[in-house]
Amino acid sequence: MTQTSKSSKAKRGLSLLAGLGLALAASQPALAQTGKTYAFPGIPDNSVEKFGGPQGVHNWVESLFYYIMLDNRINWIFSEFGNVERQIMLNTQLEQMVLGGNVEYQGASMAAAHADLGITMGQFNAVVEAAYSACERVHTPYHTCNQLIAALAPFTFDIVTR
Repeated sequence: MTQTSKSSKAKRGLSLLAGLGLALAASQPALAQTGKTYAFPGIPDNSVEKFGGPQGVHNWVESLFYYIMLDNRINWIFSEFGNVERQIMLNTQLEQMVLGGNVEYQGASMAAAHADLGITMGQFNAVVEAAYSACERVHTPYHTCNQLIAALAPFTFDIVTR
């Protein structure tokens, strides 16, 4: 399978994953903000370990920001509206939290953090593309990457405001 067809398949599957993630999240209580959390329904309890533990999640987030900063559709948002190092720290906490890791998330809610940014669905999808590229860069299996994307999908409506 070519890289292009993998990318196209990933984009087609994103809508299905996002819908599934939203449906599952809507049927469950909200995640705790601190301590051991439970992974979103359908996300295996060992998902943090599948990413290589907390350090593996951090490496993935660093790779995510590497690809975000290369993408002119979205890099200006991240560099203009915040300290990238802080964003990497908070995103590492967030990813571990949605995967069920033992972490204290110190950031604002997704709605509060993104309310004034005017993020479009195209920009959101560009971050998703960067997420898949980061998975390839750190050698995270495709199905494991899909689990993280599905876990983050419920935040779509908090992030996309335009």
